[in-house]
Amino acid sequence: MHLMNMVDPDFNSLIELSKSAGDMTKIEPAMLRNFLDESSLSSRGAPVEIKEIKDYKIKLDGRTLNARMYDDNNAKSAILYYHGGGFLFGNIETYDNYCRFLAKESGVKIISIEYRLAPEHKFPDAFNDAYDSFHYIAKKKKDFGIEGRIGVAGDSAGANLAAALCLKCRDGKTEMPAVQVLFYPSLAPDNFSRSFIEYSDNYVLTGKMIRYFGNMYSKNMQDLINPYFSPLVADDFSNLPPAIMVTNEYDPLRDPEETYVKKLREAGVRAVGIRGIGMIHGSATDFEVSDGARNIVKMVARIIPDYL
Repeated sequence: MHLMNMVDPDFNSLIELSKSAGDMTKIEPAMLRNFLDESSLSSRGAPVEIKEIKDYKIKLDGRTLNARMYDDNNAKSAILYYHGGGFLFGNIETYDNYCRFLAKESGVKIISIEYRLAPEHKFPDAFNDAYDSFHYIAKKKKDFGIEGRIGVAGDSAGANLAAALCLKCRDGKTEMPAVQVLFYPSLAPDNFSRSFIEYSDNYVLTGKMIRYFGNMYSKNMQDLINPYFSPLVADDFSNLPPAIMVTNEYDPLRDPEETYVKKLREAGVRAVGIRGIGMIHGSATDFEVSDGARNIVKMVARIIPDYL
């Protein structure tokens, strides 16, 4: 058994809070979304000061997505950011301060993109939104003040979308992101890895919640073996963009993520794996409560320009 005190103590109150919240999977999805979005909005700190923030509408076939650009440095290159939230919740507002922080620390443009959410929109809607928004911005670079290269990033569900869209760009031989920055993505269904068995209870993200989010996003069992739903089941990991993968020591999703880094490297892709010691799932967006998490985000932000 792992002792609780090996988790970064900055997370203790979050862990206690999640235990006292009871079984969230029993809550009706739209109510759960409102509750989680409001919780994250009410807990954020003072806004990080950024020189330029601009809202956009991304007009795609049959839908329009909201996007918000953060630029602290009159940057030439950009990272498109897909938020986390189990495909069910999260939006530009809940990610506002985190994206400000990323833009400030990286010195590149961060463009936060909203995608359609489950269960109203099941796979592949969110995936298509991620893929299509990347190509929309790549084609209209000038409208966004981008002269350099464009990478993709995300955390949790959003990192799943970032990894999956890279696979589709490779498979369809379309323009490829310059880098994929993946903060603890969900990469495949998993009940058997050591990290899932050891950490699927008591560390905020539970095994029950993982299954719940997966059920909300998937239409059927067939989706689970689609590499654009579960990037780890892809047959081929070659010719993908360089990757930066951040994993958390106490995260049920950790082992498949670290396997992904290994598979990328074996296929000749430049991949950096960073394991956050003492960190739990969701650590990056907890940069305001945990110094450890803040330092990891800072470190990743500062190496991003090397890839662009």
